[in-house]
Amino acid sequence: MPCALEGATLQAKKVSSMERAEKDPVLIRAKEDVQRLEEQREEIAQELDDLTTEIRELRARIRNGDPDRKGESGKLLGDVKYWLKAARETECEIDAIRRKESEITGEYGLDLEAARHEIGCRLARLRPCDGER
Repeated sequence: MPCALEGATLQAKKVSSMERAEKDPVLIRAKEDVQRLEEQREEIAQELDDLTTEIRELRARIRNGDPDRKGESGKLLGDVKYWLKAARETECEIDAIRRKESEITGEYGLDLEAARHEIGCRLARLRPCDGER
């Protein structure tokens, strides 16, 4: 399943977990990237939880007739959109790394060991038939 956000860029503050470890800046290891992205996903989830709480509080204030809070709603909505987009991009990156590790291209991948075993079993069943000739 192709990711709808591939190639998109975000213009916002950098989350500390978005930075790559400096121990080997040239070599990128998939497992380290997955771990970094998992941490980033946790931070994004926490940020979204915080924004949800703020939105609930803001909604209650607006319902009570506090006109000064209406301007804040646009800012909060923009923040929510940003963090949701960041979450989707992070999920896409994690999915891409896992697919690459599993050697999945497109919609499916091949388990070559299982295929080799299955072919061997089929050949073993055919060998007795070949001897009857």
